Amino acid sequence: MQLVRSPRAGQMRSPWALKMLNKRVKPNKVYTDRLKAEAELLQKMSHPNIVGFRAFSKTKILYLGMEACDLSLGDMIEKRMEEDCEPFTPKQILKVAADISSALDYLHTKMQILHGDMKSYNILVNGDFAVCKLCDFGVTLPLDENGVFDKLKAGRNVVYFGTEAWSAPEVIHGGEISSKTDIWPLGLTLWEMLALMPPHAQTDETLDDSVTCLEDLDDGTIEDYFSEKYGTRPAVPANISEDKYSGPLALFFCCTETLPSARPTAEHIAIAATDMALQCT
Repeated sequence: MQLVRSPRAGQMRSPWALKMLNKRVKPNKVYTDRLKAEAELLQKMSHPNIVGFRAFSKTKILYLGMEACDLSLGDMIEKRMEEDCEPFTPKQILKVAADISSALDYLHTKMQILHGDMKSYNILVNGDFAVCKLCDFGVTLPLDENGVFDKLKAGRNVVYFGTEAWSAPEVIHGGEISSKTDIWPLGLTLWEMLALMPPHAQTDETLDDSVTCLEDLDDGTIEDYFSEKYGTRPAVPANISEDKYSGPLALFFCCTETLPSARPTAEHIAIAATDMALQCT
C-alpha cells in the first residue's frame, strides 16, 4: 500500500490524503480486504486524535480518502537524523504521548480494538505539534471486555501483525495479546523521538571484540544481532539528560515494562502526559 499525502506547506494542498494499492505490486486480495476493512472502521470512529475518514472508492482504482495531515512522525524523525539535529523537546514528546494515548484509550475502551501496529510512521503531526493523530488501521484486532485479544471474534488464523522492531515481548516470545500490547510500542515511539532512530537500530558493546563494525558481519549475522533485541527495552541514549527529560523518560520506562500487567493503561498515560506537559517551560 502507499499513502499519497498532500504537498508540503506553501504549495497547493489537497484536503485529502489517499491510501491506495501500490501500482507496482500485483493485486492481492489480502491487501484489498485490509483496505476495505480499514475504510469501514474509520467510518465508525470519531476522535480528535484519530485521522478522519473522507471517502472510499470501490471503482477501478481502489483508494481510501482520509483527512490530510502535514507529516508522519517517522518522517520528521528521519529528517532530524539526516540533518544531525537535536532530539525532540520534552514538550513535543509529551504532546505525542498525550494525544496518541488518548486515541489508544478510545480504541481500547470505546471501539474495543487493538491498533496492532503502533510506531512513529503511523502517527501524523499537524503544524508544530498542534495536534497528533493516529492512522493506519489495517491490522487491528478485536478486544473483549477485559481488553484481551478476542480470538473467537477475530476468526481462525487471525494473528497479531505489527512490525517486529516495535513489537512487545508477548508478541516476540509468545503470550497473551491485550490492550497493553499497544502500550509497549508507544513507549518505543517516545524513545525514537529521543534517539532519532528506529528501536534496536543502534549498535552496542555486545558485539565480539574482533568485530569493529557491522560491515564485517554477513547478512544473516546482522539480522540475528538486531532480531535478538526485539521485545527488549533499548537503553536511553547517552546524550539525553535525565533531569531535562524526566517526564518523557518516566513514560518510556513504564510503557516498556516486560510484564503487560505492569504497564499503564492508555487513559493513565494520557492523564500523566498532559499533567507533565503543563509543567514544561
